[in-house]
Amino acid sequence: MLVSKKSDNMTQLSSKKLEALKELSKIGIKLSDGYDYILKEYALPETTLADARKRLSSIKTSVAKEIIEERNR
Repeated sequence: MLVSKKSDNMTQLSSKKLEALKELSKIGIKLSDGYDYILKEYALPETTLADARKRLSSIKTSVAKEIIEERNR
């Protein structure tokens, strides 16, 4: 199930989202808002969206393909 921890509080989800999450959970799909990946520890506050786009634009293939290749190394 999708869980978000912002200041140790669960984010309120709409009933429509909760129902969709319940259905996805039944078929074994796990969703995450990224909290469980500890992304905040790796985030660089001085990096802007424009900076990220500029750096990512140098990748000639899809970002997904790059991530998969990195995982396989």
